[in-house]
Amino acid sequence: MRGRRTSPPIHPRKAPRQERSRELVEWILAAATRILAADGLSGLTTNRVAEVAGISVGSLYQYFPNKEAIVVALIERTQRGVAEAVEAVATQMRAAPLPEAIAVFVDLALHAQYDRSTLAVALDHEEQRLALHTELAAVHQRIRQAVADTIRPSLGGLSPEAVDEAADDLFLLVRSMVDRAGATGIPRERIRPRVHRAALGYLEACRAEGRLRPDGSG
Repeated sequence: MRGRRTSPPIHPRKAPRQERSRELVEWILAAATRILAADGLSGLTTNRVAEVAGISVGSLYQYFPNKEAIVVALIERTQRGVAEAVEAVATQMRAAPLPEAIAVFVDLALHAQYDRSTLAVALDHEEQRLALHTELAAVHQRIRQAVADTIRPSLGGLSPEAVDEAADDLFLLVRSMVDRAGATGIPRERIRPRVHRAALGYLEACRAEGRLRPDGSG
């Protein structure tokens, strides 16, 4: 009887500790980024990554068992960058009117999708295919928390759990709309007002239920 097919390992073999090792991993990830941005997933192989990075494939395999592990490392790095950007915006926009803050969050999502279109689509596809819920749970929680901190002053007597729920809804709404628009070729200038309107519409629905203060202020 043929054995059950197992999924390829998606985690690095070891973490780089010395400076030379860290440089090597940086070369690998930079090379993979260039290949994905130019050719998409079809052009990504471990041999090609090693060639572009200027290293032997054996050196690559010391850290990454296959191309999936390289892609996962890129996804995790990209999502950490998004979290840092969202946290910075949350700090800057905490006292701003809610529509302005939401507009900046929408622009961040659009930048992540449209300014790296081929790469972004490839990474989004792999994130869904590999089902990286556990790997990305912590970084997605950082994003949701930053959104919650931004909208919290505009929420009335809402419980902390309800604020987190609203932030989670906004995170999923914005990301889903922007990712889908980028994947299907909808121009940025067309999707931007639609995402902004949808996000504010959700908050307006909360307001209608008495969950937001009438003036949307803290």
